[in-house]
Parts: sequence; structure tokens; C-alpha cells
Amino acid sequence: MELRPLGFGEIFDRAVTLYIRNFVPFVAIVLVLVVPTAIMQYFLDLNSGSQLTQMLQIFRHAGRGGNGTQLPFYNAEGGLVPLLATLFLTYAIWPFALNAVAVGVARLYRGRRVEFRACYERVLRRWPSIFGLLGVELVVLLLWYLAAIAASVLLFLVFGIFIAAAPKVLSLIFALLIAAIILGLLLPSLLVLILAMNFAMYSCVIEDTGVGASVSAGFSRVFNRTEFWRALLVAIATSAMAFMASLLFGAFGMFFSLVHLPVLQTIVQSLPQAVVTPFTVVVLAIYYFDVRIRREAFDLEAGLERLTAAQPA
Repeated sequence: MELRPLGFGEIFDRAVTLYIRNFVPFVAIVLVLVVPTAIMQYFLDLNSGSQLTQMLQIFRHAGRGGNGTQLPFYNAEGGLVPLLATLFLTYAIWPFALNAVAVGVARLYRGRRVEFRACYERVLRRWPSIFGLLGVELVVLLLWYLAAIAASVLLFLVFGIFIAAAPKVLSLIFALLIAAIILGLLLPSLLVLILAMNFAMYSCVIEDTGVGASVSAGFSRVFNRTEFWRALLVAIATSAMAFMASLLFGAFGMFFSLVHLPVLQTIVQSLPQAVVTPFTVVVLAIYYFDVRIRREAFDLEAGLERLTAAQPA
């Protein structure tokens, strides 16, 4: 497959083509993440489903003139352990599945098949650096979180000063303006930040770079004058696809929860992760190679050849 700069629409067009033609191996790669998290999600749904039923019964009783029974709190003993286990498994396994899909795309670019074993062999070889990058990612996200809180507090302090001297209409307009600024700056910055960390993971596995060099490459390829807005569009598009799929299947999952079918609930809620997630990762991998071909050209082709040369054809 030709390595050349792609337009925004071409990235998604190529992703659809590669994903449909290699649907089974890409989904199999991501199932390494989906299956264990789905098992944990099942136990989590058992706890949350029973509490949802209790809440509906309380609301129904209150509508009939009940005596105001208190709503149940989250059952920490029954639900906290599966919740923490789900979060831990997702955070620990996700980068391996993410990189295995990217290795699969690299193999397609060199005319080779996407093979489950070959993709994961390449990724598992880099596990110390991957865990190192996960630690850096935690620090980066924590710093972003603290900066977001500081910016929000500062804006609300300004709002507090303004509201004391302004009429109510102007205060409302100013409050809406502050909310728009917070959402318009913080959310896009978070999406591009996560994309840069994904690029760092790709650099670590595909380019054999260390932790520091991977972070530097990931951020330099995204946070620059020519690429930032394009990166933001890709991040918004992939996030929107994942969010809409989760919303849609989550509604079906809620229905199965109400009719007390936790197995079907877990299966339905896992479908976006099993089917949509591989596609979004293919999009990100193609975009990663597109950014590199624009900046590095033939160095990228040579690197991909080295990556796939020692692997099965």
C-alpha cells in the first residue's frame, strides 16, 4: 500500500478499507482487552443492576405517596473491587492492544498480513518502556488536571468579581462565556494530549525509542503550528465515534439491566469496545504514519521495512 500524505477524508477512507478487509485479526487483537474487562464489567453490572432496581422501586413507591425512603448508596463492598479491577485492567492492557493494532497497520503497509502473534510479539518485547510511558502518562494527565483546576478557579474568581458589580443579564452572559472558554480550551487540549501520548506509544514500539525520546517524538509531532488543528480534528472525530457507540449500546445495556439479564447487558456494552475501538485505533495508526510520511518520507519506509523484516510474512 502506497505511503503518501493523505487528506483528512482519505485517512478515514483508508481506515475503513483496511478495517473491513482485516476485520477478524484486528478484532482478535482488541479482544485481549475486551474479554477480561467484560468479565469484570459483568460483576460490576450485577451490583449496579440491583441498585438500579431498588431506586426504581423507591421512585414508584414515592409516586404512590410513600414515606420517602432514602435512596441506596453505591454498594462499595460489592462494586468497588470490580470497578477498580476494570480500571486497572483497562489501563494496563490498553497500550498493548493499541500498539498491536498499529503494528498490524505497519505490516499492511509493507504488504504483509495482520497476524495476532506477530503483532503482539513485537509489542511484548517493549513492555518495560510501555510501562514506563504509562507512568509518564499518569504524571502528564495529573499536571493537566491541576492546570485545569487552577484555570477554572481563576476564571470563577474573575466571574465573582464581575457579578458583584454587573446586572443579572450581563452576569449570566459572562457565566456562559466562562463555561464556553473552559469547555473550548480544556476539552480540546485533553484530546490532543491523549493523542500525543498515543503517538509516544507508537514511537516506542514501532521506532524502538526509549521513554524520553518517545514522549518527545509524540509531542513534537502533534504540538506544532502545522499539525495541531489537524490532530484536534482527528481526535474529536475518533472520540465522537467511540462516545456515540458507547451511548447507543449503553442504552440497550440499560434495558437488559432492567429486565435482569446481566450476561446480555455485559455483551451488549462490550460491543463498542470490541467493534468500534479497533476501527478508531486503525484511524489513529494511519494518521500517525501520515504525520511521519510528511516529516520523514523515506526514513519511515526504511523503518517499516526493518520492523517487519524479522517477522512472519
